[in-house]
Amino acid sequence: CIVLPLSLLAFFRCEKYRYRHFISVDDMTYTNIQQHTFLSQLFLLSSIPTYLITRYIITAPFGRHVVTSTSSKQPWWYGPKWNAKMSWFLFECPNLIWVVYCWFYWGDDSILFLGDRGIATTTSSASIITQQSSHYFIIFQYNQIQLSTNILLLSLFAMHYINRAIVYPLRMNPNCQPVPLVVTLSAMMVTTLNGYLQSFYLVNVEKLSPMVLGFANGGGGELTRENLQCWLGILIFFIGMGVNIHSDGVLRNLRRYGPSENKQQQQRTYYIPQSPLFAYISCPNFFGEILEWFGFSMASQFSLPSVAFFLYTASNLIPRGIAHHEWYLIKFEDYPKERRWAVVPFIE
Repeated sequence: CIVLPLSLLAFFRCEKYRYRHFISVDDMTYTNIQQHTFLSQLFLLSSIPTYLITRYIITAPFGRHVVTSTSSKQPWWYGPKWNAKMSWFLFECPNLIWVVYCWFYWGDDSILFLGDRGIATTTSSASIITQQSSHYFIIFQYNQIQLSTNILLLSLFAMHYINRAIVYPLRMNPNCQPVPLVVTLSAMMVTTLNGYLQSFYLVNVEKLSPMVLGFANGGGGELTRENLQCWLGILIFFIGMGVNIHSDGVLRNLRRYGPSENKQQQQRTYYIPQSPLFAYISCPNFFGEILEWFGFSMASQFSLPSVAFFLYTASNLIPRGIAHHEWYLIKFEDYPKERRWAVVPFIE
């Protein structure tokens, strides 16, 4: 009821957010932008079938939902199962590859760095500062600190996937269930597309207004609604990241420090997670990640690719969270009754 209307609404409303500061481009760049726009719209609309399929037809077969019984055979098209750590690294790393590639091969200095269009100037001395600062991430001017929003958001995107592609797999329980090949390949397709959409947009499409710290004194940049929205979005991003990382740690340590005295049994047994973040919802790790990308989208001024990513993340994680919640209710007779919601508080 939430994901489907939001997907359609965002598809039509995001047109007014696209490429507002893009002025003149050559034919090749224009073609690349048209292609990027089409793929962003396609990604946005794909959240609808993704939600419907993963909610009502099939639960992604990895983690606790992997078939382990010898009497139950998985479909042939799932493919062979292989190491969870390697699988996780492979399907998350395309995001980092695109960040590096876009920075070095498609990065537009006039979009990435502060300068020519990044700072409004009124005096000759300020004009000199602008010319000298065209390749700076941060500028001190008029009792203000101005930061390149594009570089900051690209850094947040890279930071998240350094954690997901490198840190998280290294900290995974070595006895995690193996992952079917179809899950790895389908996830790689999504991250390859998304890594391109987010990275290309931030380095080559739209120059977002610089982030401002301090108050103008003498004609510098003002603390605008866009600035406030950007700061609020980044705050939400970090709150979501904190919720996600903490919840992942709680789940990882359940089997590492479970109550069983038998080491082998401890590695193969699930327990009810206990933490303040799990008090009312079964999957705060999913809620945290959805919150992260909502904040990222807000900081990006609700650009088309960032909205597409936020909605796709919700359409993918909410059905999986519901499957987790139902699995808990079946497996544990003493599952806390106050833990009523799967992913989003107060939404059944």
